[in-house]
Order: sequence, then C-alpha cells, then structure tokens
Amino acid sequence: MDGKPENTGIETEYLEPVLPVIIYHGKAEWGTQKTFASLFHDSERYQKYIPEFTYELIDTANFNMDLFKGNVIVHVALMVMKHYFMDDFKEKVLELLNLLAELFEQIDTDTGFLEVFLRYISSNKKCGKEWLKKQVVHVFKEKGEQVMNYWIEEGRELGILEEARRMLMEALKTKFNSVSNAIENIIQDIKDRNTLSNLHREAILSNNLNEFQLRLEACR
Repeated sequence: MDGKPENTGIETEYLEPVLPVIIYHGKAEWGTQKTFASLFHDSERYQKYIPEFTYELIDTANFNMDLFKGNVIVHVALMVMKHYFMDDFKEKVLELLNLLAELFEQIDTDTGFLEVFLRYISSNKKCGKEWLKKQVVHVFKEKGEQVMNYWIEEGRELGILEEARRMLMEALKTKFNSVSNAIENIIQDIKDRNTLSNLHREAILSNNLNEFQLRLEACR
C-alpha cells in the first residue's frame, strides 16, 4: 500500500497451475477416449490455442457416497444426481425425503433446499407431481403442506404469465400480421404480469409495429 508494485522484490513470477475438472451428469457412460480439447466446440479450428490438459472426471453416477455421510444436505444432493438416471430413482427419492425430514426435525431450517430438491426431482418422468406431493405431505407433515402450497401457487403464477404472453402475442399478430423473433424473445423474458398487461394495451394503441417495439424497449 506504499505505492510500490505488488511484485517488488520478486525475481521470478509464475503462473498458478490450472486443474481442469469435468463434472458429468448424464445417462450414457462417459467415453474414456474423450480428450480435453475435444470437449471444445470446433476444436480443430482452434486447436493450436487449446491446451491439451489431463483432466479429472467427476461422474455423478460413480459417486462414493460414503465420503459424504456427515453432511445430510450434500449427501442428499449428490445421491439424487447419482440415481437420477437409474431404475431405482423413485425408491431412492423416498429414502432421501426421509433423510431430509429427520434433519428438519433436529434443526430449525428453511425449506429453500427442499424446494430446489423437489424441482429437480419433478423433472424426472418417474416421479409425477401428484405422487410427489403425496409423499412430501406424508413425510414432512405441515412443512410439506407449506412447500407444496408455495409450489402450486408459483405454478399458478407461471400459468398466468404464460397466458398473458400468449394474449399479447395474439393481439400483435392480429393487428400487425407478423411479429419478429426479436420482439417475441423480449416478451418471453418478461416476468411481470402488470408489464404484460400494459404492453397488451400498447399493442392496441400503437399505429405500427415499430411504434410498439419502441414502447416495448422502454419496458426493459
């Protein structure tokens, strides 16, 4: 802090080593023939700029779960990834829900992780939403009701937003015949229903699509 460069007095400076780590989460087995450079898009074109590292592979299907038994949250998170593509996924979900329920009984914690956990589980076709709701309410009792009600309410809100976007797009196409992908992409990114409602009114009032786009840009 005396105005001197940070490297004052250092004769030789070295770069820090780079340790490439790849976390793989997929149904197919990881191909052992894959080189680090081959993981880059269009690697042949930029081959001379890509270092040929040896990499450490973390395949979620091969997790050694004994290493994570001390931390329930970490254990549950890794176990659900490990079994996601396996035939026993549904049975494993019940086991993990009970582990979380035991943790919640021992310590007072919020339901943030549980909500993320349930979102992830529900993306697997083996676990339907109604089945999942029944299990969560059974295992977590009142806290399960709280989480599921929040989830249902959020889903309802997403449905309202989707309908508002659909109505806005329909109004635009009815009035101006066609709508550019750029405008549609902006509308899809809007997460506020009041904004979508205002834009619906603007679509009706605008004389042409360029005028509407200016009003749309002002809402971003």
